[in-house]
Amino acid sequence: MASSFTIHLTPQIPPISRLHCIRGVYTTILYLPNKTNQFHLRPLRCVSGGDQNAHNYLSSQNDGANIEGEKNAGSKQAALTSTEMLEKLRRYGLSGLLSYGLLNTAYYLSTFLLVWFYVVPAPGKLGYPAAVKRFFKLLAMVWAGSQVTKLIRAAGALALAPFVEKGLSWLTVNFKFQSEGKAFMTVVGCCFGLAVALFLIVTLLWA
Repeated sequence: MASSFTIHLTPQIPPISRLHCIRGVYTTILYLPNKTNQFHLRPLRCVSGGDQNAHNYLSSQNDGANIEGEKNAGSKQAALTSTEMLEKLRRYGLSGLLSYGLLNTAYYLSTFLLVWFYVVPAPGKLGYPAAVKRFFKLLAMVWAGSQVTKLIRAAGALALAPFVEKGLSWLTVNFKFQSEGKAFMTVVGCCFGLAVALFLIVTLLWA
């Protein structure tokens, strides 16, 4: 039975990975990046003739490494796309932030009602403690879903941002706000007020 052993070589030897046959056992020499420049002989498999099996083994190892590299590259590409999208959204300033906030409000309200009435329905007259507990439980489910759809909402907010920018300007002029910042805060306050009122009414109706 072949065993692994270590050979100490002189420094300044470049990293290599080659196939060698020692007494019918194919081994690969792998460079270990440490101060002693050690090389490790690892048995691959015993063969009765030819190098085809060993070469096939190394080819399968290389294919696995290539697939893993492609997966890592795909993950980096998705992260880069998400970063670029958020960066473009920030360029709209208050309009981009308001666009994302409006989509978040629409998502939370619609998803909360959908989960409350259809996904996890419950009879009325639960009592206040049970109704409040149910509210926080379903809100946690909605929040978990928001983490999955964050990229989709960011893309939607980016597409909606030019229209929100025009709408914010129109609101500032026609309602005579001193600045777009005050108009922005008014819309944000309305969104929060609507969400709180809806959550409170639904919870109290089931209490």
